[in-house]
Amino acid sequence: MSFLEKIKVDISKLDFFQKIIVVNIFIFIVYRLTFLFKFQNDFISYFSLEPNFLTKPWSILTYAFIHQGLFELIFMIILLLFSSNSITNLLGKKITINLFFLGIFFGGVAYLLSGSKGSLIGSSAGISSLLFFLLLLSPNLGVRIFRFTIEFKYIMAFILFTDFLKLISPGQFGVYSHIGGYIVGIYYYYSLYGFPKKVSVQNHKKRKTNFRNKQNKIDIILDKISKSGYDSLSDDEKEYLFNQGGNK
Repeated sequence: MSFLEKIKVDISKLDFFQKIIVVNIFIFIVYRLTFLFKFQNDFISYFSLEPNFLTKPWSILTYAFIHQGLFELIFMIILLLFSSNSITNLLGKKITINLFFLGIFFGGVAYLLSGSKGSLIGSSAGISSLLFFLLLLSPNLGVRIFRFTIEFKYIMAFILFTDFLKLISPGQFGVYSHIGGYIVGIYYYYSLYGFPKKVSVQNHKKRKTNFRNKQNKIDIILDKISKSGYDSLSDDEKEYLFNQGGNK
């Protein structure tokens, strides 16, 4: 087996989001190589989303697959793997893929509506959609960072705070794509689990209690999967996951 054939086989074994990451890394490497031939601006312009996007309509999606900085790329990989794996383990690939691409699309639309004269690149809109959906789905999910375990809602609070600072800062138009992603995550979550309705105080308390119990069970199952893998779940837990995601 040749080297190229081995690479092809290895890539075929990757899951969907791992392949997305490989594509991003490949485009990043090619972008860096364009500096040798001094056509980096043309290369990045081909992918980036700009106000005149009707001249290159593909850019409403392709902007999410190119990154200029190594740190930006690494940060994207970490957040994408975390959010996509967490949601996929509970609800399956279809919902996760839909969230990612809808976040990219509507994040791009939000950016265009912001009135920016510049260009947009990066996967943050799609990741924002995944993150906010996960926040609503499992806010108490434990995230292991070095030796510490932090509940996801606190990490998300920090992310939202940094986006708020960008929102009130001049010239930070990229944050509007994040907002578009957040809106997708919110809408998708409530389209699955029901939008809030006006109910009596007693029914509201009952629903709140049921929701909290359901949320705690989801958190426990997610923690178990993250520590020991899906196969460590009992038959009842697997059936619960199937009932949560199989009919959505």
